[in-house]
Amino acid sequence: MQFKIIREWSVNPWFCSLVVVAQVKQEVGDVDILVNNAGIVTGTKFLDSPDSMNIKTMDINCNAHFWTVKAFLPAMLKKNRGHVVSLASAAGLFGVSGLSDYCASKFAAVGFDESLRAEIAKMGKTGVKTTVVCPFYINTGMFEGAQSRILPISVSQVLGKLFGVSETMDNFVGRSKSQ
Repeated sequence: MQFKIIREWSVNPWFCSLVVVAQVKQEVGDVDILVNNAGIVTGTKFLDSPDSMNIKTMDINCNAHFWTVKAFLPAMLKKNRGHVVSLASAAGLFGVSGLSDYCASKFAAVGFDESLRAEIAKMGKTGVKTTVVCPFYINTGMFEGAQSRILPISVSQVLGKLFGVSETMDNFVGRSKSQ
């Protein structure tokens, strides 16, 4: 099996997803495995976060899942074969101070996967699967300066506070401009 990354987009995500979908369908045909892996993080407190960035975060981290799945799922359902993988985050399982928009978008990705899985099961399409991946901080530059005392093992607020989840973004600086 050959994998191909089509393109990284930095403009309107909805329009870009339409362009990429058309390009993939032309160059590859039906997609058997769809991996939704786009993501951005602003790392600002909620009241300091510009509305435009909140919208961009939701478009890239959540709405893009809707657009790509809607484009490629029908062929998977028709063949009763395929897999949709949604990259979310551990921040999609519990709230983190300084990541309100990011957490909301990743909670949405987790909920979308769960709901989509239920819909596919209700259709009786046993050959079409979904997976949601919720990693902790990944060394991509997106979470430069983030610190944790221990990996999160619970979604409850009490354990989150005990493990220092609320302070993980206190030294956040984000991706450097040179990347």
